Amino acid sequence: MRLINCRTGKFEEFVQNVPAYAILSHTWGAEEVSFCDMSDPDSAKQKYGHKKIKDTCRVALAEGFNYAWVDTCCIDKSSSAELSEAINSMFAWYRDAAVCYVFLSDFASFSDEILAEAMESFGARESLEKQEDQLYKDPPPLTVKELDLRDKVKKGLGNCKWFSRGWTLQELIAPREVRFYDKDWNYFGSKLELASILAWITGIDAGVLRGMPLDDILVGRRMSWASNRETTRTEDMAYCLLGIFDINMPLLYGEGKKAFIRLQEEILRSSHDLSIFAWRAEGNDERRFRGLMATSPVEFKGCQRLVKPSFEWSNGGEYSLTSRGLRTEGLVRIGRGVAAEVGNYFLSLNCVDERQKKLILAVSLRQYGPGLFVRSNPWPRTTGFDHNVYSAPKLHQPQYICYKDIPHLDNVVLLSRSNAIQIKFSDDIFDVSTATTVPQTDWDLRNSMLLSFQRPYFWGMWKVKAHDEEDGISIVCVRSSGWLLYGIFALSKLPAALARDGLLPSQVEEILQRLPDRKSTECLGFTHTVQDVQLDLGENGMYIPATLLLVTSAAIKRVKKSRSGIKRVQTLLKMI
Repeated sequence: MRLINCRTGKFEEFVQNVPAYAILSHTWGAEEVSFCDMSDPDSAKQKYGHKKIKDTCRVALAEGFNYAWVDTCCIDKSSSAELSEAINSMFAWYRDAAVCYVFLSDFASFSDEILAEAMESFGARESLEKQEDQLYKDPPPLTVKELDLRDKVKKGLGNCKWFSRGWTLQELIAPREVRFYDKDWNYFGSKLELASILAWITGIDAGVLRGMPLDDILVGRRMSWASNRETTRTEDMAYCLLGIFDINMPLLYGEGKKAFIRLQEEILRSSHDLSIFAWRAEGNDERRFRGLMATSPVEFKGCQRLVKPSFEWSNGGEYSLTSRGLRTEGLVRIGRGVAAEVGNYFLSLNCVDERQKKLILAVSLRQYGPGLFVRSNPWPRTTGFDHNVYSAPKLHQPQYICYKDIPHLDNVVLLSRSNAIQIKFSDDIFDVSTATTVPQTDWDLRNSMLLSFQRPYFWGMWKVKAHDEEDGISIVCVRSSGWLLYGIFALSKLPAALARDGLLPSQVEEILQRLPDRKSTECLGFTHTVQDVQLDLGENGMYIPATLLLVTSAAIKRVKKSRSGIKRVQTLLKMI
């Protein structure tokens, strides 16, 4: 680590046994002093940025520190290797500093009276909100006096550029001791003293500013702290968050927004926190389908109040990143009944809004390929559940959820239903929760739909049992570009040839053609008949042709022999 000797103004490097040092947090301006500039002290002193280095060393010496670190000059940015090491080490350097000086070059300090009044007001409001939260009550509205103080704080301290920069986020959180100075280097408070005010300005939990471990805060909530911040380079919006999530990764300037995707990938590999998917797309995003990952921290603005549920509930599944998407097992659930409001399928995120602690957040999913899913229209809100999360059945076979946005994703998803075959039946007779399919990954089980995935030739089998019965019906269908064959059979009477494993569409076609009476079947006192109806599954004006196989069920009427008729015949015989 390269430090400035506050007495000599020269660099000294330390590998081990780093001495106590002060560290500067600031916003860059014109004529900053670089590493190369420090080799020529006389030239460096002519730059405007040299004064803040000099003042940092002056304050550090006055407080007993002989060394200081300033990011403008202590990193040789001409060396990509050193720059990468520095950025990956930045959080640790700020954390290990004896003290951090925050220099606000665009802030003239409040009067002592206003500052004291603001600190007391913000602290009292924080205590009141905690007290009301424990009682599950909303706090009373802000008073006129509180509103006036907040307006003054916002216009003065809150509008400082320092609070809008990406890099200064970790510089506020990491150090144990942070001291704030105005544009004239007048000290006006520490992070601990100003915690309530800083929490209100930044959205960062006051507990974190007082030393709460970051691991106690959900990933989505931590992301929200950066949602109103900016960096000069697009990539730095990801790199400035490495320490917040305890992540190390190589820097690739030029990759643009891919850097934020890489950051999310690394977070997923190191944690099992699904709140990373709790983001909400911005209001002007007109796409119907997205990958699981956000494009920037801006989409986490609505995650400031995310917490774990008050009750422990585990999805009981696992996930991993693959080239096909996020591979999940036991995490994707089928939405039925009221839960169907979220869409076809959903992925529970095991987090809640702290204001509505019983509502589990989830994202909607749409199937668009064999075992492939995509995030479906989750904006501008995520969807809440309560007991529906527990009762919804899981998809147990492995699923792959698209986690990156891909070109023309809307069309890819919608066209996956072109020439699909959907089955409709009576819920009063059949128990939809018992439905099984072959091939399993080709069916949208939530909608009883065999998806085409734009294949020219495919087949499928759908089975369902009657309520409280072991018997039921099975529908078998095979489709090519110009025709559709289908048949309905009682489960107990399913032709053995159709029960074989690994059937090909051509084999199913041949079997069905040998069965002339396949449009109706008898089962459990009903005659079940199937007929096809044309459908349009299009959305937003797009025409998507499909077929509905409609199952109608009619009770079988048994003819009873008439006893009176038999007696009349017997009487006639006697007369003869």
